[in-house]
Amino acid sequence: MVTEAETVAADRAAGSRVGAAGVALFWAAPFFGIIDLMVAITPSVFPEFTDYMVLETSWGLLFTCLIPMPLLAWAVRPVGWVGPQVLAIAGCLLVAGVAGLALGQVFVAVIMVAGSVSFPRMWRPPPRWAVPRSDPSSAWRAVTAPLFWPVGAAVFAGVGMAAVHAWRVLDGVSNAEDDNTWGLMHGPMQAGFALAVPVAAGVAVLAMANALAGWWFAVIPPAVSAVWFGAVSVRYPDLVGSPGEVGGLLAICWGGSVAALTFGTGWLRRRRASAATS
Repeated sequence: MVTEAETVAADRAAGSRVGAAGVALFWAAPFFGIIDLMVAITPSVFPEFTDYMVLETSWGLLFTCLIPMPLLAWAVRPVGWVGPQVLAIAGCLLVAGVAGLALGQVFVAVIMVAGSVSFPRMWRPPPRWAVPRSDPSSAWRAVTAPLFWPVGAAVFAGVGMAAVHAWRVLDGVSNAEDDNTWGLMHGPMQAGFALAVPVAAGVAVLAMANALAGWWFAVIPPAVSAVWFGAVSVRYPDLVGSPGEVGGLLAICWGGSVAALTFGTGWLRRRRASAATS
């Protein structure tokens, strides 16, 4: 439920909302999100990137779906989960950039991606993450309840699979095999993307547990990203950056499962809450 304070803050956040939309469009267009996403859709238009289609897809999904969609959601309706989700994605890009010794990616993660949620009023009022164990309505007690075990297991499984893929990408993709955009290599960026997908889904589950406004949309970008990346990987299993047919199928199944489990858990929780108050 949106409080009166949140409604007032949203009404006063017009400038920040326009700024968030502008930043989202920057990622999607000038930063080549849409173009890279189109490489695997219309390969005949981009023949010079044929060998990099899977790497390009991960860059495209990161900067067309995973980062811009939450920002656009906040521009439409300021909600408390957007800032934490984008910051979590920035953290994943930072970890992959440091591990891959990609200093340019570290700059992108810390200054540009994290900076995307630094607009005035984006954090006012602050997101309500109820954590004290003593609070009967706390997120901690919610996510450790049996109702949350399936979706929690899906998130943790996704983090595990993403970590394995990120490690393989960082270890196996050399600069000679990689594609370079503005001094940024796609291999480390794909490693960050792989980590960011399940972590973003985890933030969506926390948003649902806290009943934050618009929580249902928070899981869509990571779920869509996983399914899309998996489909391209199945189509091009032998290209650099692809986890292969099996890995692609796992990504597709995970994306669909985590979305269904998040929606289903949210529905069951709301139904139980309604029954308890009736």
